[in-house]
Amino acid sequence: MCEIVWQCWGWVYIQKGMNDSIAEMQLHSPAKVNLMLSVHGKRADGFHELTSLVVALAFGDDLRVKLASTSADQLKCSDPSVPTGADNLILKAAELFRQRVGRAIFFEFDLEKRIPMGAGLGGGSSNASTALVAMNALSGDALTGEVLLELAAEIGSDCPFFIDPKPALMRGRGEMIDVLDSSQAERLRGLRIALFRPAFSINTAWAYGQLAAAAPSSYEAESEAAARLGLLSETRAELPSALLYNSFETAVGQKYLALPSLLGSLRERGVPCLMSGSGSCCFALLERSSISTSQLKELCQNALGHAAFWVETEIC
Repeated sequence: MCEIVWQCWGWVYIQKGMNDSIAEMQLHSPAKVNLMLSVHGKRADGFHELTSLVVALAFGDDLRVKLASTSADQLKCSDPSVPTGADNLILKAAELFRQRVGRAIFFEFDLEKRIPMGAGLGGGSSNASTALVAMNALSGDALTGEVLLELAAEIGSDCPFFIDPKPALMRGRGEMIDVLDSSQAERLRGLRIALFRPAFSINTAWAYGQLAAAAPSSYEAESEAAARLGLLSETRAELPSALLYNSFETAVGQKYLALPSLLGSLRERGVPCLMSGSGSCCFALLERSSISTSQLKELCQNALGHAAFWVETEIC
């Protein structure tokens, strides 16, 4: 029996077995953007303290998961450039899940990949957390939501957000998630966004290293981030452009000059835009743009090349 249901993260395809247990699932694995990302400094554990406003997008990957008939996990991916060995975060999630439930349970994963790697869109983190949600459902909800969040935090700093990807404030090293209240979330829902990216990736560890090398001027006080977030409560109608901020833009832009050049040009034309995460993907708010989407796309392609990544989507 097949069933398609709506969950907070998107449409979920469920195939049930003879005993009505779930035999297979296909879940949307969304991309994210950071509407604000403020990095405050390096912590004693080597991670960085940050404050970020994060939203999931309608654009993303699809992950099909089912119980394996063998004693090994299997991962297939539509993109041959994606590593499918033990270092893939989906397989790391499977190993952690198996250790926590204490059962020799294995899975087959089939990933339809659309989110580019090294883009700052959280693709790998989203895939891993989506896999955790699916594995838990296939195992009869063996783990609570709190435990899934703990496992996600072990995999990566971005991962906990994707367990239940509602618009949220991300704090700590990324593991502390505070979901926005319904009125604030509703203001963000459905906002149209264009994603654009040059044909290169940016290594997240390198980007954090650039911030550390330029310290302390590269870091922002938590009080400054809190003041910026206050604009979200003060402004009832539209998302304030002053909210858009990313600590990585300056540090990353010193090497990848095309990014600050393009973003500066777009801002001069009245286009609210920002780099997401540690890059290299950027986004623009289409409903707030003073130029047409076709003009925006042309400007991005002229700056980044016609082979540049371009997607129009919306906030979930």
